[in-house]
Amino acid sequence: MKKSSASKKSAPRRTPQRGPAVTGRNQGPGPAQDIQVRIAARAHELYEQRGCLDGYHLRDWLEAEREILGHPVDKDKSSERI
Repeated sequence: MKKSSASKKSAPRRTPQRGPAVTGRNQGPGPAQDIQVRIAARAHELYEQRGCLDGYHLRDWLEAEREILGHPVDKDKSSERI
């Protein structure tokens, strides 16, 4: 028996879905994220300078914020660990 030469219907092609159009504002991390990365890196440097001593993470973060954002504040030594 001969095969029918009728054309086969193919499934409709699916095109990949694309997200929202990328504009200049959506490319890469924003300035706030960049600042947080810089603050985190500086806080880690302060941690290492202290010999990786735990218990000062908040103080390190706040000190790094002051340095990066340029907010000079007199250090309050009353809350430092002994």
